[in-house]
Amino acid sequence: MTSFTCVIAWLCAVLMIPLMLFIWALDTKRTRINRYRSYSWSWKKITDIYSANPTTPRRLDLA
Repeated sequence: MTSFTCVIAWLCAVLMIPLMLFIWALDTKRTRINRYRSYSWSWKKITDIYSANPTTPRRLDLA
């Protein structure tokens, strides 16, 4: 028999997924780049994520 705590944990996880997707959908590219830079990611790594010109993330960060 599954414990009550396990059921509650699964319920919370299942309910959080749509909320997280909604918040992610509201993020702009600039917001994500700033978050990645706060994680100390390199410009190269960010550029690889977006498959963009290497100056694009830097321009969006400085704008």
